[in-house]
Amino acid sequence: MQQGDLIYIPSSVDMWNVDEQGSSIRYFKTDKPTTGVFISMEAFNTCRIFTNGQEKSVSLKCIYPMEKTC
Repeated sequence: MQQGDLIYIPSSVDMWNVDEQGSSIRYFKTDKPTTGVFISMEAFNTCRIFTNGQEKSVSLKCIYPMEKTC
């Protein structure tokens, strides 16, 4: 995946966000399928995405690229 790619996020996917100081982690879980934008890869098969107005981290195995259509 490349930066800016549209992604599909199924329901019941765990996501998290670490604050800037690295002192706290907020966890999120999708309650219904949604879409997002791929931002970048992180360490150990995780990536940063943008969804629901926020940047979050998620396991790469839990998201899927949307089909490209013309």
